[in-house]
Amino acid sequence: MFNGNQDKFVDDKNILNDIELKRIELQKEQQKFYDQRTAYKRVIRKRTREEELNDIISGVVKNGSLPCLNYVPCNIETNDSDMLISLNDLHYGADVDNFWNKYNSEICKTYISKYLDEIISYQSLYHCETAIVWENGDTINGLIHQSIRLENKENITQQVMGVSELISDFIAELSKYFKAVKFISVAGNHTRLDTKDDSPKNERVDDLIQWYLKARLQNFKNVEVGCQTQVDETMYVINIRGLNYLGVHGDFDQDTTKVLKSVTMLPVPIYALLCGHMHHNKIDEIQGIKTIMAGSFLGTNDYCIQKRIYGKPEQLLCVCDKNGVNNYHEVKFN
Repeated sequence: MFNGNQDKFVDDKNILNDIELKRIELQKEQQKFYDQRTAYKRVIRKRTREEELNDIISGVVKNGSLPCLNYVPCNIETNDSDMLISLNDLHYGADVDNFWNKYNSEICKTYISKYLDEIISYQSLYHCETAIVWENGDTINGLIHQSIRLENKENITQQVMGVSELISDFIAELSKYFKAVKFISVAGNHTRLDTKDDSPKNERVDDLIQWYLKARLQNFKNVEVGCQTQVDETMYVINIRGLNYLGVHGDFDQDTTKVLKSVTMLPVPIYALLCGHMHHNKIDEIQGIKTIMAGSFLGTNDYCIQKRIYGKPEQLLCVCDKNGVNNYHEVKFN
């Protein structure tokens, strides 16, 4: 209205210039308000995620119905080797039922039980001293895509609590058959609490799972949780019989160039790369670096169908000595 009738109100150029400056100031103040509102919403989102994590912790603390996990001393004959046991891409909480696959939390527990039987069977053959359980991401199905939100049977709180207890049972059972059990892990992409752009790379629920395991298994004398050298939230290094193994989830290391970049970022020589993410077993060598990729427990879900990707639920066992991996076995679940 002012623009259309300004000559009726005033014709002094100085006054008009002053009004224009004030209008610019008003627009600047409006932009500040919009920026403040955006920042406020960001704070609210962050606080909501923090409260959700608090609810998870409170639920764990208040739950007094958990079964007792008892330490059983292990007295076995061992040789100079260790067993690398993958526990990758559990995607606990997913509920999948399609032409190719059926998977849910109960089936996940069945797979874990079968996996334990296979591990114990191979241990009776190899007599390894230490079991090194490497869990390289995506323990839960999470909330990162809309299709995954629809696919989930349990919310993220239930997923974290359920998978933490499942892994605790798994490690407790392994401790009966090895002189030592080490659990190492790195964050995956499914454990973030917001979209990729809005989630810091260090904000994952994996830390909470590891915290739970430490508390749950604190009385087990031959169990060590988080014994790797943590480079950052996306990679770790562990020394096995004098050789360094670099662990990543795999979402940042999907091609040869990126694998080599990851290795060269470290100040120590790397013998092998441990990864997951691609949902299938594979052992290869890239420029002298052994790559050990473990599969998933999930198998083919709706996301895989849309991408025309097919994979069976499987994991990988490797027997390692001072020369590296000398045997490996694929464990298929169906």
